[in-house]
Amino acid sequence: MNQTQKFTKLTIFLIPIGIAVNVVGGQLAVLLKLPLFLDSIGTFVVGALCGWAPGLLVGLGCGLINAISLPTLLPYTIIGMLFGVLASFLARKGMFSAFWKAIINGVLVGFIGTCIAVPITATLYGGFVGTGASIIVTTLMAAGWDVLPATFVSELSSELLDKVICLIIIYFVLKAMPARFVVKLPNGKYFLKEKK
Repeated sequence: MNQTQKFTKLTIFLIPIGIAVNVVGGQLAVLLKLPLFLDSIGTFVVGALCGWAPGLLVGLGCGLINAISLPTLLPYTIIGMLFGVLASFLARKGMFSAFWKAIINGVLVGFIGTCIAVPITATLYGGFVGTGASIIVTTLMAAGWDVLPATFVSELSSELLDKVICLIIIYFVLKAMPARFVVKLPNGKYFLKEKK
C-alpha cells in the first residue's frame, strides 16, 4: 500500500492533534527557557502510528507554527520533518515495544538531531537560538570554548535529555492506546503483536 492511500479519516484527524501537542510542548519550553524542546511528541506518535508522510506533516506544521513566536526556530523544521519519517521506521522495526528501547530511541534520535542542529545553530546564530540551551553555550564560551564545540555540547546535552524524556513519554502513550484504536491506523499492525 502506498503512502497516499494511508491518509484515512482517522489519520487526517490525528495530524492537527499531533501538531497541537508539539506546539504546546514547544511553546512551554520556550516560555520557561527550559534546556528542552518538548516539540516532537506529536510527531513521533503520529509518525509511528500513521506512517512517514503524516509524521512529516506534523513536523512541518509544528515547525512553521513555532517559528511565528520565535523565527529563529524555522530552520530546525527540517529536523521535525525527519523525526516524522524516523518514527515510522522505528515503528516498523518494533522499537516502541519495550521501555529499554525507548531509551535507545531517545539516544539515537537525540544524536541525529544534534548532528543536524549544530551546523544550523553555529553557522546561522553563532550558537545562540534564544532557547534554554543558549545558557549552556554562553557558559562554555565564557569559559573560553569556541562556538562549534560549545554548540555541540549544548545541543547534545539538551537533545539527549529532551529526546530520552520524550521517547519515554511516547512509549507510555503508545502502550496505553487500546488495540481497537491502533488497528484502525496504517502502522497499527506493528503494535498489535505487543498488545496481545
